[in-house]
Amino acid sequence: MCVIDILCNIVIVGGVKRCGAGMSDRTRDLPPYWRLFSFKRCKLDKPFKTIDQQMEILRSRNMDVAPTDAGVLKREGYYSVVNGYKAPFLDFVGNGTDIQDAYRDGTSLDDVYRLFKFDRDLRLTMMRYFAEAEAALKTVCAYRFSEAHQGEKEPYLVPANYRSENSYQPRILELIDSFKSILHKPPHDKKRGFKREYIHHYVRNHDETPFWVLTNFLMLGQVFKFYEYQNESMRNRIAKGFSELYLESHGVEIKISQKRLRIAFDHIKDFRNICAHDERLYCARVSPGHDVTFASMLSDLELVLSKDEHARMQGEIIHLLHEMMNDLGGETAMIVLDGMGITDLNRTFFSFA
Repeated sequence: MCVIDILCNIVIVGGVKRCGAGMSDRTRDLPPYWRLFSFKRCKLDKPFKTIDQQMEILRSRNMDVAPTDAGVLKREGYYSVVNGYKAPFLDFVGNGTDIQDAYRDGTSLDDVYRLFKFDRDLRLTMMRYFAEAEAALKTVCAYRFSEAHQGEKEPYLVPANYRSENSYQPRILELIDSFKSILHKPPHDKKRGFKREYIHHYVRNHDETPFWVLTNFLMLGQVFKFYEYQNESMRNRIAKGFSELYLESHGVEIKISQKRLRIAFDHIKDFRNICAHDERLYCARVSPGHDVTFASMLSDLELVLSKDEHARMQGEIIHLLHEMMNDLGGETAMIVLDGMGITDLNRTFFSFA
């Protein structure tokens, strides 16, 4: 296959995905480069709309739109606000129309925007506590691992210091390579150079870079993998470290198993990434089964945050929820709470050990 064939195949795959219904059987039988020219005839089902046209679309779907709402669409965008947060306002029962995405009577664009802002505030609030959880995992991992490998030079670069199952070996080597990449890149790397100076200092002036120094540059996903790839004995030691922190902070003795800790940080990591990428949080579902709700994740954070930080987080979330319920009221607020996995506010926020 020539280069143009490969290029055309790549383009057409993307094109068919967007408007493949417009491609006839005859067109599909053509060589890829002929399909490229046929692709131009596909009808765009999402053509550009002016702000005024966007507002008219919403009005035609039974939404109240004020002239001043144009500023929301100009500043935040139709797709982000309306497409992202319309679901709780849709009239699934039917209001006598056959219009696509018809809204319940009385729904306004300001209502949808209030939900949009609630979700943004929720993301900003949670990022602080995800950062607290991330710091705890980095610190406990670095302490317990370094404690067990005293006198060894950069033991985190030695494959034998990780779990031995064959299925993990390629992933372990990939993680170690990512560590080496951090250590040996120039201090003023374009992407994250300002953070590399202290690592460059250790590489330049010392025989080794301690793991507790390296962890400051690692992302949560990398630290999570480091924990997951440890042998069972080390995972148990790290989990014991969190059990001890819980006792010191909460005054209650619990045993956090290495499996429970892995599950907790797997959920925290996924929800943290949702916030970091500015995606919709309130109704997000994570884990392979997409069955872990925002409310479920709060119980994971309760295991790894200090008692004071956890109480502060609860208070801030409850404040946001009360504002949201006052803004949206009744049916819509209940839909939002259900999306978050909250069926009882008292049970969700006041039943932790």
